[in-house]
Amino acid sequence: MIGRVLTLLDAVAEADITSRRDLARATGLPQATCNRIVARLVAERMLAEGPAGLRLGLRLFELGTQAAQAGLTLLDVAGPYLLDLHTTLGWTVQLAVLDGDTVIYLLKINASHRPRLDTRVAGRFPPHCTGAGKALLAFSPPELVDNVLDRTALTARTPSTITNRQLLLSELQATRRRGYAIDRGEFQTGLAGVAVPIRQRTRPVGAVTLSGPTESFDPPRAAHAARVVAQLIESRLAPGAVAIRKSSAHGEVER
Repeated sequence: MIGRVLTLLDAVAEADITSRRDLARATGLPQATCNRIVARLVAERMLAEGPAGLRLGLRLFELGTQAAQAGLTLLDVAGPYLLDLHTTLGWTVQLAVLDGDTVIYLLKINASHRPRLDTRVAGRFPPHCTGAGKALLAFSPPELVDNVLDRTALTARTPSTITNRQLLLSELQATRRRGYAIDRGEFQTGLAGVAVPIRQRTRPVGAVTLSGPTESFDPPRAAHAARVVAQLIESRLAPGAVAIRKSSAHGEVER
């Protein structure tokens, strides 16, 4: 049942707004089963239903906000540094983590120029074709890498995407040697990028990424800037260096 609920919620999130019939078709659930689960989710405010169809409910927003306040300190610490990085270089800046076998973006600051990078905050993407995914895997234990790749279909998003496992493992080795990952148009044609891991006790807990048009993007310059920012974030994530932020009764943030 929990799996079905999550499948329905994911489908609504992907479609933004959808009908019950479309939701049953997208999830493969029988219409009656879909209707029964949706009715309960609407009653619990996990989903909201209006004339335009179904959308995610306010209770999910409440739970997500509480989770952020409870312990997602990486975003709190990294946010100001990434804003400075974007202001300085002008390229698209993102903060990513590896969740299971997918990359999820916690923060994205778009560049003003076109084309725009086809990612979104809270969006999930495969690790093999993203700079962030390669950076996070490259500095992870080999057994974790094997587990993730066993569950990942190495499908091609662009003609440049690495779809061979051995070639990808060689790319991860090269990433470890240079200290950062390079996206050579593997996620989106016309856009290049770099990603630097954020590590805590040698374990990667996130990645800083920079992306821009292939013809004007400067990977070494971007990698140097991202590495400096990652090191600053790491210094504040050290044990005892950062207190978890808590909201006061007046909605203010305290340290």
